[in-house]
Amino acid sequence: MKQVRLYGPQDLRIDDVPMPQAGSRDVVVKVAVFGICGSDLNFARNGYIGSPSPQPMPLGHELAGTVYQVGEAVRDIAIGQRVVVHPMKGSNRIGTGDPEHGGFAEFLLVRDAVLGESIFPIPDSLAFERAVLTEPVAVGVHGLNLCQAEPGDRVVLFGAGPIGLGVVAALKHRGVERIAVVDIVDERLERARQLGAEQTINPAREALETALQKNFGTVPGKLTGQPLVDCSLYIDCAGQGALLQQTVSMAKDMARILILATHKQPVELDMVQILIKELAIHGSLSYPNEFPEVLAMLGDDRLTLEGMCSHTFKFNRFAEAFAMAQDPHQSAKVLVHID
Repeated sequence: MKQVRLYGPQDLRIDDVPMPQAGSRDVVVKVAVFGICGSDLNFARNGYIGSPSPQPMPLGHELAGTVYQVGEAVRDIAIGQRVVVHPMKGSNRIGTGDPEHGGFAEFLLVRDAVLGESIFPIPDSLAFERAVLTEPVAVGVHGLNLCQAEPGDRVVLFGAGPIGLGVVAALKHRGVERIAVVDIVDERLERARQLGAEQTINPAREALETALQKNFGTVPGKLTGQPLVDCSLYIDCAGQGALLQQTVSMAKDMARILILATHKQPVELDMVQILIKELAIHGSLSYPNEFPEVLAMLGDDRLTLEGMCSHTFKFNRFAEAFAMAQDPHQSAKVLVHID
C-alpha cells in the first residue's frame, strides 16, 4: 500500500509499504480522506517527531474511513462500518511517533481497537469530508469545555488557522455571538467572518486594544479603575508570547484565558496583574473525551464549516496538498482523498 513517511526536513515521500494485518484485538481501516494538521507541518520542518530517528516516520492523525479488517477478539466493530479514529487512544500513537502506522496512507492499523475509545462510528448522514474534521475541532472543544464557554461570553480569539477556525465554529454552535478574531493574515480573517466572527482585527494595521475597546466597550478595573476590555474569554491559538502579555494587561477582572497554542519559548507574564484581577488561565491539551460531542456537532446541518476547509486533493497530488497547507494566505484546512 501507499504511505507518506518523513525522512528529514521537508523530505516527505510516498512509499510502498506492506499492508497492515489486524491482530486479534486490532482493526484495519481503509482511509477515505485525511486532513493535514499544523503539527504535521512542524514535524516536516523539523525533520522528525519528538527526537531525530534513523528510520522514516509515518505522518497523519486526522482521518476517516471504512473498517476493512477486524480481529477476532474485537467487539461491536464491523467490516464496512464508517468510522473516525482517535489517534491518541489504543496502543499506537498514530502519526505522532508510531514507527509503522500513520493516517497519510491507504490503510491504517489501529491496535487494541475499542468502539467508543479509539474507533467512533460515523452516522450515514455525515459525509467523510465533514467527519474528518472531528479531530481538529475536538482540540478546541476540549478547551471550551475546560473553561466552560457559554452563550453569554464575549470572546477574543488569537490565530485564525484551522484550529482557531474550528473554535469559532464551535463557539457559534454553543450560541456565542460576540466573537472577535485576531490575525495578521487577511485571508484567514475573511474565513473567520464566513464562520460567524463578529469582528476581525489585523494588528499589523490597527491597534489591537483600541479596536477591541471600540467593539466591546470597557469596564473599570476594581483596584486600579483603569478601562479594561469588556470581554470574558480570551483564546490563544497563535502561540505568540507578546499577545499573552497584552491579554493579561487589557483583560478585565475575572476574565479567563484559554491556551490552545504551543509556545516554543517561555513567556514572562505579569503575575501581579493576574493576581489583582483574579484571572483564570487554562491550558488545554488533546481531546480525551470530546469525539462523541464533536461528531454530534458536525452532524448538525446548522453548523457552518464552509470557511474551515479550503482545498481538496487526490492522494497522488500529496506534494501539492502539503505545499498548499504551508501557505497561510491561500489555505485553511487541506483535505486529501485516497480514492
